[in-house]
Amino acid sequence: MIWILALLACKGEPTKTQKRDSPLVPNPPAFEDEAAEIACAAFSEAPLMDQVLANANLSVDEIGYDDADWQGASYRDVLDDPFLLPWFRGVHWSPLEVQCHSGQIAADLDHAAATEHPVATAIGEAMGLLAEDRVAVPIDPWNLTQDLVDLSELPADLAEALVPIIVAMQAVAEARDAMDDAAPQGNKELVENGHAGVMIDVRQGHPNLAAPIVQEWILSEDGPRRMYDPARVLAFAIEHAELGQFAGEDVTFDAKTDLGKIIVAGPGDDAPGDIGNIALYLDLGGNDTYIHPAGANNAAVSVAVHIDLGGADTYGYDERDGGTDQLLPADIAGRYDGDFDANFGDFALSREGRQGAGRFGVGMLFDYGGDDDIYRSLRMSQGYGHLGLGALYDDGGDDSYDGEGGVQGAGILGIGLLIDAGGNDAYNTFTYSQGFGYSQGVGIAWDGGGDDVWFANPGKTEDSGLTIYYSPQLPGNGNNSFVQGAGYGYRADGVDTWLSGGIGVLRDVDGDDDYTASVFSQGTGYWQGTGYLIDGGGNDNYDAHYYAQGGAAHYAVGGLFDAGEGDDKINVGMSSNSMHVGAGHDYSVGVHVNDGGDDEYVYGSLGAGASNCQGVGLFVDNGGSDTYSPNTSYSTGLGNHSTECESPQRAVGQSVGLFLDSGGATDTYNWPFDDQHPIPGDDTTFGVRWHDTDDEHGGGIDGDGLTGVYAKGSVP
Repeated sequence: MIWILALLACKGEPTKTQKRDSPLVPNPPAFEDEAAEIACAAFSEAPLMDQVLANANLSVDEIGYDDADWQGASYRDVLDDPFLLPWFRGVHWSPLEVQCHSGQIAADLDHAAATEHPVATAIGEAMGLLAEDRVAVPIDPWNLTQDLVDLSELPADLAEALVPIIVAMQAVAEARDAMDDAAPQGNKELVENGHAGVMIDVRQGHPNLAAPIVQEWILSEDGPRRMYDPARVLAFAIEHAELGQFAGEDVTFDAKTDLGKIIVAGPGDDAPGDIGNIALYLDLGGNDTYIHPAGANNAAVSVAVHIDLGGADTYGYDERDGGTDQLLPADIAGRYDGDFDANFGDFALSREGRQGAGRFGVGMLFDYGGDDDIYRSLRMSQGYGHLGLGALYDDGGDDSYDGEGGVQGAGILGIGLLIDAGGNDAYNTFTYSQGFGYSQGVGIAWDGGGDDVWFANPGKTEDSGLTIYYSPQLPGNGNNSFVQGAGYGYRADGVDTWLSGGIGVLRDVDGDDDYTASVFSQGTGYWQGTGYLIDGGGNDNYDAHYYAQGGAAHYAVGGLFDAGEGDDKINVGMSSNSMHVGAGHDYSVGVHVNDGGDDEYVYGSLGAGASNCQGVGLFVDNGGSDTYSPNTSYSTGLGNHSTECESPQRAVGQSVGLFLDSGGATDTYNWPFDDQHPIPGDDTTFGVRWHDTDDEHGGGIDGDGLTGVYAKGSVP
């Protein structure tokens, strides 16, 4: 039976003798201040940039796009679609300012993580990226007068701490109900799947995102946006409650409420089993094992919160088979059997969100205590938001995150957020994960440091890989990744629907990190989407195949930014193919910036400051004794306009590829190719106009001096 009992405010209004500035009566809680604005380096003193531009026969204001360029674009009539993020055009049209945009995002997220309310503050930053107003204020515990759940069986101080959280959950539930009431009728698939080809069973087809009524609802204040501010208030209430003071207390509680079930579990090693979706689960300690959808909502529970105060915990699910060394065991939904489309492998069909998942609602998981935790789920988990908001916060320890798709900071028509405060962590997935933003989505994965492994199974192209997600670039051999900072838009020419992409960000603050993926990854964008991988330092390894490491396609932005003095290796451990290490294709901007260290680069065609089809590719290494080993001369400061981009509907526009290496000892260029084009070398200028046409601008330089482009986005 569902019931709600009245509970008066835990604290009354301050008396006349207890003023707000009294030490006995704290001032009303407030959201954290914004991070300071970085000093943008774009157009700062940059003699090396001046030289490479002269070499490429360009001026600084010619790098990028303008209205005239857009008049020549083959998709010019559909580029200003309603899902276009309002800041995107300004960033996309000014490639030198991409560093400033990414640098400010990194500064904002680092600031958020350092505050007392990291999740609430990061949600505010995600809302800002969606241009959503932040108008709510935190709940003031001294001014609660509404009816609440009867918590009289709990110790009074614990009940007091939980009241603001429950009040905030009620506000989220009300927002979700209003959103549900306004949702278009007859669009059950949009509500249940809502990913337009991302993360759904291939048998189901696509939700009808082409319908204007659906688009209008998604963008309106009665759509998923309605829940973001209440979710921010909820995260603040959780983080402000100082629940850590109750760790280890021998308290239990179990009640049914209008929100759903509320459970408080004691400090033992709990294993509650598959208890279904719970509105609020608070565990007071112990090494616990959870197989229910911890911190994940469903149709019956519109808001779900899971808080664990300590212990080495395992978050999993009801596993239905043994799995393999590369595939997690299936859940009750099984795996795809290949009877619909032979291009796909046996990917998971799970329809259950877990571990901080908001699907048409809000789900949050907070794990405290700094222990080594294990997270295992198949899809739509570990900081996943779809038509809602999902967040996972772990405050430290050497943690492992295993998933397959839509995990570890993924936002699809919503906000997905994963924050791990530190430790040597392992993140494993296949696709649409690790900082992935789909249309009207923000996906953020933030790691506070440690030697981390970010792995997205690359596929059969590697001896140890497994291909299950079809990639047009590597059919049958490599997976479609879209991971590690990837922004993705909905381009469906067959049904005349084009919806601009969202933004995906992977920010790893420090440590010797390993990044592995296949196609579209490590700072990539597709169809007016934006993706950034922002690494703060360490000796890092980056490996991927296509459209990676600052490689973007189709009116998009992608960037990889590596700061610090670490000695990094790029594509040394895996075979590299094309469109990577600072490359833009088809009116896209790809940026790769490494600020220092003795780095080693291996790359293929259209790599290292390369352009194709009116794209802009920018590669900058600001220091160290570096080694460059391309496998083709079709790269390295390359301006290129290929015939694939010629059509009666498309005017010929400029393609720009710039390569800059500054400072350090002697650099090495392994260039065993023909000498038809200038050969790169230490302390030289070079660059390629592949067809030697006026619309191709390729420039390269190796020398000393400031470049004006830096991984942190600010002047050093």
